[in-house]
Amino acid sequence: MRVSELASRVDVCWLMPPAGRFYGVMASLLLASLATVVAALWLGYPEMGLLPWVGLVFGGIVLLMMVLPRNWQPWRLAELAWDEAHLYLLNGGNDQALALPRSALVGIERDRKVGHDGQWLDFSLDLALDAETLAKATALLGLTKEGTHEVVPGVYRFGFKRAWHSRRALGALLASLQPA
Repeated sequence: MRVSELASRVDVCWLMPPAGRFYGVMASLLLASLATVVAALWLGYPEMGLLPWVGLVFGGIVLLMMVLPRNWQPWRLAELAWDEAHLYLLNGGNDQALALPRSALVGIERDRKVGHDGQWLDFSLDLALDAETLAKATALLGLTKEGTHEVVPGVYRFGFKRAWHSRRALGALLASLQPA
């Protein structure tokens, strides 16, 4: 399944950056890179020294990345989505999604913890997966065997680091995901 196809569905709840902050940061980066290019050209004219060239090259690279429409889609940064029947593990950068039945969700750990690689995890999901689905999930999320933690036999804990929300807002979002 592709994340771009999932983005067109209206019944899916996404854990992605809030639109106001996301588009604010993106617009700021676009304006800053444009200002860097203009300033490099303005200050370097007519004799372009090393510093204006550096500003022109790096500002131009960021400007080119910012004008690509695919970078303005907040779902590209999402790691998790769900609807009534499924839980979706997402890799927006590769446009891939793995659909799991909602019954695979055993529990949610809302405490912030340090992951195996030293990153802060905002929350974790305990998922009951067979070996084949576990392999697909770890490959999709780019995890190694150390990236998952077996809580009990057949139940694995996946940590998520990109929540973008306050603890209260994250709690409200995850309340709709909580298994019965």
